[in-house]
Amino acid sequence: MLRLPSCLSVFPSFAAALLLSASAAFANSNVNTPDPGIPIEVRDGLIWVKVQAAGQTRPLNFLLDSGAGCSVLSANVAEKLGVKYGRAEKVQRVDAATTARRVRDFQANVGGIPVSATPLALDLSDVSDLCSRPVDGLLGHDFFKGRIVQLDFQASRLRLLDEATPSNATTVLRMKVGQGAMLIPVSVNGSEPKWTRLDTGCEDGLHWVAGRDESYVSSSVQLGSQQLTGVKTALHAGEIFPREAGMLGVGVLRNFRVTIDAVKSQLLLEKRSS
Repeated sequence: MLRLPSCLSVFPSFAAALLLSASAAFANSNVNTPDPGIPIEVRDGLIWVKVQAAGQTRPLNFLLDSGAGCSVLSANVAEKLGVKYGRAEKVQRVDAATTARRVRDFQANVGGIPVSATPLALDLSDVSDLCSRPVDGLLGHDFFKGRIVQLDFQASRLRLLDEATPSNATTVLRMKVGQGAMLIPVSVNGSEPKWTRLDTGCEDGLHWVAGRDESYVSSSVQLGSQQLTGVKTALHAGEIFPREAGMLGVGVLRNFRVTIDAVKSQLLLEKRSS
């Protein structure tokens, strides 16, 4: 089995609380969604979307989590939906290893866009306990694969684009798109840029490997030509993921209109108007 690092980094305590070993088995194609796009809600510092499962009247509450190596369906929801299961897969938590089941036939969409039919079924009750509503699942890295996803926080919309077109005011960053993560260069307090996980499932501004553990400090963060001061940053003594400098979360991303272009491997940032 191909081992891929992934996590649900919902709160600081979850920065390393859930490590999934999974391969993304869902191939996506670009779909153009007319304006105004798919509604999103920033709640608990996280990005929520409504996912409509086939045959169900009530939509499911999913988190948009680019830091998770694959999409996840709550085991409780999977049982209620009566989905079929495929192979079992190893899941490594910080405290213990466990086994998750690969779902075979999850038929669902977000705003008419199909989501992965083969997410992992996993107990998310501990995550739900930290949120103001139950977490029914995660749209992980596989949702972004082969797509251009724009997050317009000001308009509370997600859009799928045919092409990412930068303006003169757009900052364009190179992005490494791997099997289970997307990495961008981030500079902290004047450091050389380091490859950092783009994590829409992290409510903080930044988690940074600094050789020591510290709950929160205020940092200056450079993203290409964009500089932000006073960024809430959690420091870590060791790597959260191998060969990664940390995680850039919603606390920073929500300052921009963000276009995640996994087709051309680039991240576009447009500063929000006041």
